[in-house]
Amino acid sequence: MSLVTTLAKFLGKCLGGLVAVAVTCYLLLLTVNWQDEAASERALDLKRQLTLKPVSNNGYQLYTTQLAQLGSAAIPELQQLFSDCYQAGCQSLLQAETETLQQLLAQQQQLLAAYQQWLATEHWQEPLLVSTDLPAYQPLLNGQRLLLLQAYLAARQGDSELAQQLLAADLHFWRKLLPQNRYLLSKMISVAAIEQHFLFASAINQSLTDGERPLPAIWQQPFSPAELSLELALAGEWQLSEQLIAKGLSESSELKLLQRLGVTLLKPLYQAQASSNERALLLSCEAGGQQAVAPWYHWAYNPVGKMLNRASKVPCAQYLSRLERLEQSRQQLVSAGQVPVPAASLAAD
Repeated sequence: MSLVTTLAKFLGKCLGGLVAVAVTCYLLLLTVNWQDEAASERALDLKRQLTLKPVSNNGYQLYTTQLAQLGSAAIPELQQLFSDCYQAGCQSLLQAETETLQQLLAQQQQLLAAYQQWLATEHWQEPLLVSTDLPAYQPLLNGQRLLLLQAYLAARQGDSELAQQLLAADLHFWRKLLPQNRYLLSKMISVAAIEQHFLFASAINQSLTDGERPLPAIWQQPFSPAELSLELALAGEWQLSEQLIAKGLSESSELKLLQRLGVTLLKPLYQAQASSNERALLLSCEAGGQQAVAPWYHWAYNPVGKMLNRASKVPCAQYLSRLERLEQSRQQLVSAGQVPVPAASLAAD
């Protein structure tokens, strides 16, 4: 028997042994993953939080309806005026000519009027999403900039009462949104808008005399635990992950042959409810998301779900820290008229 023949037989036996081991391991995994878990209390609690009770005067619905008419185009002149509020105390705005600011307001009356309509709504109820498609929020943030600009012009012209009313309405609106936001993105947009409000207020207060400074009563109201909580937004993220994973698994028929084969082999190793339970536990941000140390072999059960959950882990500490800074900023604005520059802000676009 030639050396080549002997080597080929040896390699064939090795390959056959590897296939046998792989099949045996896969069958063992199928045995371990034979049954899914029951829903955990934490998962049920998140589901209860997302129960939608229809509301009237829903600002979110009004916003999405008007968005098509307003468009989502940027307003370069407006963004330029507010671009340095995070570094130089809104100097571009404070140094602008009154006539220039008035002309900009006159050009954007439609958006300003729409923003004032949104401020007057009672609720801001976001729907439960089945994809990551959220509406464009630039018109909403630009509407806020226009209102802040209007407040600044009123204060500059000596109408402190009007400036105070405008600033109070703006902060009341965004604080109303904080406990109602169902997703982390919309929650952080609300945070960014409040950061912009405080930074703007600090800048204009320093440019005015004591008698001209607007002092809305809402600045004196501490943020409530509900406003600074991530719980509802995390419930929304949990539900959205459920939808996206289910959609991804159901669309496997559109994949190529080898990809479909891979998905077919992995599907039995994904336990939907066990994944949901673990994801709900990982999203316990206020409690630190801590879990008991599990043995190394816990990965044998629901390995696909565990990998998906780890890949989409939420950085709780960063979100909670940014929320906590809102109260610090409010206190500093009230006590000293100074607001620290936040580490990051979506409001800067």
